[in-house]
This record gives sequence, structure tokens and C-alpha cells, in this order.
Amino acid sequence: MKKKQPINAKGIYRKKVNILLVEIVNRNFGDAVIADNTSYLITSSIPFWLKGRYVLQRYKIDSHDLERIKAADMVIFAGGGIIKYKYERFYESISEIVQCAKEHGIPVYFNSVGIEGYDSNDERCMMLKRALNADCVKVITVRDDLKTLRRSYLEMEDERVPGKNTAYTAGVIDPAVYTPRVYGVKKMGKTNTIGIGIVRHRIFEANGLEQVTKEIQLELWSGIAKLLEAHGYKWKFFVNGLRSDQEFAEEVLAYMGREQEANERLVERPVTADELVRTISSFEGIIACRMHANIIAYALGIPSIGLVWNDKLLFWGQKIGYPDRFLTYERFQPQQAVHGIINAMEKGVKPLDRKLKKSVQKPLRKFIRQYGTAAWKRNRENALDKIVSWEERLVAAALGGLDTRYSGIDCRQGLEAAIENGFQIFEADIRLTTDGKLVCVNGWSKATYEKLGLIPPGSQTMEDGSFSDGERIYTSDGIEYDAFMRSGYYGNHFAVLDARELFSRMERIGGEEESADRPKEAAWKLILDIGKPKKEILTQMLTRLKHLCCRFQGCEGHLIIRLQGKYEVEAVKDAGLSSMEIMYYVPPAQKREEKKLSLDSIGKFCQKQGIQWVSMPKEALESDVMAMGRKYKLKTCVFSYNTFTEVIRALDMGVDWVATSYLSVRELESWYEK
Repeated sequence: MKKKQPINAKGIYRKKVNILLVEIVNRNFGDAVIADNTSYLITSSIPFWLKGRYVLQRYKIDSHDLERIKAADMVIFAGGGIIKYKYERFYESISEIVQCAKEHGIPVYFNSVGIEGYDSNDERCMMLKRALNADCVKVITVRDDLKTLRRSYLEMEDERVPGKNTAYTAGVIDPAVYTPRVYGVKKMGKTNTIGIGIVRHRIFEANGLEQVTKEIQLELWSGIAKLLEAHGYKWKFFVNGLRSDQEFAEEVLAYMGREQEANERLVERPVTADELVRTISSFEGIIACRMHANIIAYALGIPSIGLVWNDKLLFWGQKIGYPDRFLTYERFQPQQAVHGIINAMEKGVKPLDRKLKKSVQKPLRKFIRQYGTAAWKRNRENALDKIVSWEERLVAAALGGLDTRYSGIDCRQGLEAAIENGFQIFEADIRLTTDGKLVCVNGWSKATYEKLGLIPPGSQTMEDGSFSDGERIYTSDGIEYDAFMRSGYYGNHFAVLDARELFSRMERIGGEEESADRPKEAAWKLILDIGKPKKEILTQMLTRLKHLCCRFQGCEGHLIIRLQGKYEVEAVKDAGLSSMEIMYYVPPAQKREEKKLSLDSIGKFCQKQGIQWVSMPKEALESDVMAMGRKYKLKTCVFSYNTFTEVIRALDMGVDWVATSYLSVRELESWYEK
């Protein structure tokens, strides 16, 4: 007899195979390139007959999101230099992830990792050793020092034959060699421009090369640029994305007395991995410190000279057959670097051996097919508990974050991504410009102005709270509407919004065509956070909001205004904004003590004013706050959580809505199928 499938109130559900891809998330986009390439290798390794049964989830390595690990059927570390312990704390995150996987019987794969040293007397190193020897770790592939992994971390008696409880190990190429295919990018060819990849000056000191001082580096980089010019080449400084790298590149330009040429000589700091790849593709050759600037160049067939601050670059040079193109500090002279790149461009780049290129995918494919097929057969028989309607619980904070890197910017791309990702509840920050127009912005702080590119980092804060870049002054009360609308976040990569465009876009949500992710006439909600404005500004804001409500009547019944004080509540009611629900603010315990404000007084005030919603920062989410909410029959919204673990905790405590920047409705729902 055929076994009955589990059924709940919504129909038949079977859990899919959930692959958790552990990645490093920062503004060094070399790490993002690794993760994107590994993601490609994973998806291309899934058997075609099970394509619809797999879900790939990206997981930030230091997010401490144990509930997401528990929900995985396999864990794959994307790669990169993570088996190290001297000046980064990956050992803590790796230990936590592997321990959780071990407790729940989840197989783990380390993909093309970098092994950077071993010390049996260092507890941090021993934490890594214990993690790598856990019985849930099935495969470890290494891009560089395979010998240290086998002899020291795993203590294999015979390097060719794994022990009974030892993971399978192999030396492989870095996954970033698939970059041209993953990003659809080719080298531009003869551009006569050399890219000079700058790195923060302290990186040499952090890696035991104290002799490579800042002064030596200033002379080196400036000397390389001048010598390239003498040989008839154009040049540009570029970075992989870190602000500290960009700041040192600016300092080198200033040292050369050529800071006025920044627009021509310094590539804008990339905002995405794709931008970094396209920047490198525009060069005929590169001289760079960052390992993945060199790897991306190699993948694109662009010759490179690497300046070595870590042995991993030497391993890479040996692996691809160009050890002479990677210069150790004894050879840090402009002549060596420039003559090296000219010679490399004359000889070109030989194609990567096909077998070596496939080395990174072959064991990965075997792992996915072995453990994935088993998980799918096992999971489809498992009955599931209640399925959460995530579209009714998750709020897109500040209209939604992007790329697990950018949040709190209330931009057009974030809103569209949130809609695409299945959200039905949105939160937007609304402020007034100095000429009285409503725009979407999270306050007029110095950080906001910097993100908008209106003042550079390091600009001075003046006594009255305004900011100056030496020429213009920006106040904490905002700027003119036209100036705001001409700007954009992170070098105009993310478009700003005004309130009129926001209301117009939200009004259209209910009229969009029905789809599996968004039923027609979806009951969307928009929370408007107006901050805590001065009285005269508040009056103007409410007048503008009333005009918008009259103009966009399709928004009626969908709007909630988030308020922080009793005066704001009275002002909203006096303004005649009856079509808006009010969400009242509950501060953390310390703030309540300072203001001599009791939870009972908040509850009574909400009851008296007919307020049904309260919001709180995550620091305020405690059992006594939730008890107050139940007592006065208040619905609750907490801001903001970005891990599944935190969201589950909040829902278990009785929270109605949870705001998030990086989780998504579609992502969480994709773990199951109907």
C-alpha cells in the first residue's frame, strides 16, 4: 500500500533538501566572488531529476543563526582563507557551526579552503582542529597548504589513505576560476591601462612583515605608477571593496601630489562583486596585493603581478605555473613590478589545465548527490508541524536590505526586491526636506550624508550639530528636495525615493497580477516611521501625509504610522489622519527608567487612545513587555532581527510582526513545497 503523505490545514507539504552555503560577508568582494562561484558549482552539481527539490541558502559565517543550521540537510563552506586563527575569528564561527551540525547529524563540506598556519599551543588553532576532526565533516578540499591540513590538523599517518573517522581530503583550484562563466564577463583586450590594486598599509604588519612600513609602501605604489607612465602605460588605482584599502589609495594619490586627479586615477569603491569583476576586466594587466584580484584577472586571461603579504599568494602562483609573477617583500621595488607586468603581458596567460579546473567541482558534485539524494528520500516521508505564514509575520525594514550588506537606506531597489521576495508588510522612514517635501530617508545624520555621497568620510561635525566638508554645510534638519533627489546611496548605485513615489508604488501592489508568491489584492501594510520631529516640522509632515492619503486613496486602510510620544499621537488625531492606524513606541527598560515611564502607563495610554499596535527595538523585547501587550490586547512589532533564530524566539514569545533587513518571505517559504 502506498504510504500517505502528511497533510495539514494548507495541504500536502514535503520538506525540500536545504543546502546551507556558509560565506564571508563583507566589503572585500573577493570573498563574494568565492561564494558566487561556489553557488554556481553547487547548483550545476544538482541532479537534473531533483532540481526542484533543492534549496540553496546563503549563510553569513558569523551570524550565529543556529536555527538555520538545524534546518539544513547539508552545510557547505564556500571557501577562502578561513582555517586561520591569528587575526580573524573564523575559528569561533566554524566551531559553532560544526558543533551544531554534529548534534543534528548534518554532513559538512569544506570547499577549497585556505590553510594558514598551525600551532598546537594555540587554543584558537585547537578549536579549528577539533572542528575539522568532527565526524560530521565528510570532505575538506584545500586550495593551498594540503600538507599542513593532513599532517597537523588531521594527523593522518598516510596522507593518501584517510583514517576511519577522517574526512576525505584533496587539493583543488580556487572556485573563482569560474568567474567568466558566473558573471558573463570577458576581458576587454588592449586597453593600455594597468590596474594597481591597493591594500591597507597595515596588512603587512598584521602578517608579520613589520619591515614593510607605510613609508615603503607609499614609495612603492607611487613609484610603480610613475614608472608605468614612463613606459607609456595608463594606470588606475583600484580596491576589492574595503574602505581601509580605498582610504590608503587616496593617501597614495595625495602623497604623489595628484589627489586632484582622483576621478581619473582612482576607480570608485565597488558596491557589488560584479563591479569588481568588471573593473578588473577593463585592465590589460594588474599589479595587486589582494589574492582574488589576481585570481579574477587570471580567470579572465589577464596577466598579473602579485605583491605577497601572505603565503597563500605563493601557493596560488605555484598552482597556476607562474611563481615568478608573485613578488615577496625582498623584491618590492617598482622596477621589479613594472618590468614583471610588461614581461607577463608579452607572454600572456596560458589556459588553466582542464583537469585542475574540474578538481574543485568533482568532489563537491559527489557530496551533493550522495547526501542530497539521501536527505530528499528521508525528508519526503517526514510530517511537518504548523507552517508559518511568513508573509503575515515578516516586515521589510527600511523597505528591505540588499545583498546582506546594505540596510536602512529606504531605496527603490530595496523596495522592489522586497516585493519580489514576497513581503506584504513594509516599513519606511519618512523625513521632511528643508523646503517642506517628504522623502524616504532614515534621518539626516552624518552617516546618511556620507552614504548619499554628499560629504566625504572624515568631515567635521560643527558645534551646532551640522556637518561641513570644507565647502558646504549640511544640517541635522535636512537638505533641499532637489539636492536629495539628485543624490543616491553608495555612489548612486541605489536610487532615493520620495514619499509620493513610495505611495504610488504601494498603491499598485494590490492591482498586480496574481502569482504563486503574491495573491491578487494582497492585504499589504506600510508602516511609516517619522522619527521624533520638532513640533513645527511634525505639523508640516502630517499636512503632507494627509495630502498624499487623499491623492492615493488606494492606500487607505493599509497605512500605519509609527510614533514615539504622546504629543505625536495627539497631533496625528488633530490632523485628521483617521485612515492611519497608530503604532506606539515602547522603549527599552533603561530608557523607561530614565523617563520614569512604566509599562502599565504605556498600556493604559494605548487603551485610552484606541491604539492597537506597539513597536519596540529588539533590546526591549522581554517577557514583561509581552505580558503588558497581552493585558491591554496590543499587537506587537519588533525591530529588527536578521537571523532565523531571533525571529523564531520573537514569535515564540508572542510577537505578531518581526522586522528584518536580510531574511525574506520567499527564502523561508522555499524550504517547503505544497
